[in-house]
Amino acid sequence: MSSLAPSPLAIQLFSELLLLDQFLRNRISKTLPEGVELSQFLVLLHLAASGNEIGPARLAASFNVTRGAMSNTLGRLERNGQITVRGDTVDARRKFVSVSEQGQMTLDQVVGDLNPRLKETLGKYARSDIAQCLALLGELRETLESGR
Repeated sequence: MSSLAPSPLAIQLFSELLLLDQFLRNRISKTLPEGVELSQFLVLLHLAASGNEIGPARLAASFNVTRGAMSNTLGRLERNGQITVRGDTVDARRKFVSVSEQGQMTLDQVVGDLNPRLKETLGKYARSDIAQCLALLGELRETLESGR
């Protein structure tokens, strides 16, 4: 085996992450209200998780897409009333994006549809184990992102 070959543990980790991603995307797609695409929902989820207003450029970087692609997604979300976009009072060229009341309702509906199964699954683990897993996944994401 070449020293450049990935370890079986790395292969298993990426396999599990990708399978979980595929499962969640499929499950979420089935619960989305008409007119809301998965990419739009993921932006809503990211905004809600951050708890803050986020600029379009930062969102584009977070999702590893071009600013144009993010502008398109944000435009659709804004037209559907899912987000609020406001200009920066200091620099008129900058904008800030947040989840609107309608967007929060969409999030609540989709997460509510998924919650019974998530609650059952996550209920099998101690909160400290889940927190430790989240910390590890966050570190992994940050490490991989730093190499972009």
